[in-house]
Amino acid sequence: MLTVELKTKVWLELSGTFVIGEGGVDLLRHIDRLKSLTQAANAVGWSYRHAWGYLRNAERQLGVRLVITSQGKGSRRGTALSAFGNDLLLRLDGARRAVLATAADHWRL
Repeated sequence: MLTVELKTKVWLELSGTFVIGEGGVDLLRHIDRLKSLTQAANAVGWSYRHAWGYLRNAERQLGVRLVITSQGKGSRRGTALSAFGNDLLLRLDGARRAVLATAADHWRL
C-alpha cells in the first residue's frame, strides 16, 4: 500500500522578496522558549552566524526589530522576542496551522 502525504510550506514575502520562512518561525519559537540566540540556533541546526544574519535580513526587510538582546552577565544576558517578533510568530504559526488543516481536509485518497 502506498502512503501519500500532502506537504506545504508557509513563508512571508514583502514585495516579492523572501522575508521569513518556516525555519525562521522555528528559530523565533526557540528564542522565545530558550531566551538565547545561540541555543535557539543550535536547536534548529543553524550556526549562530546564519541565525543572526537571517534575523538581521528579516528585520531589514520589515523595518522593525524581531528580537531584543540584553547585555550583561548571568540571567540578565540573553535574547527575547520584541512585541512585533512575538506577534509575527503567532500569526505565521497560526497561518501554518490553518494551511495544514485546510490541506488535510481537502486531501483524501
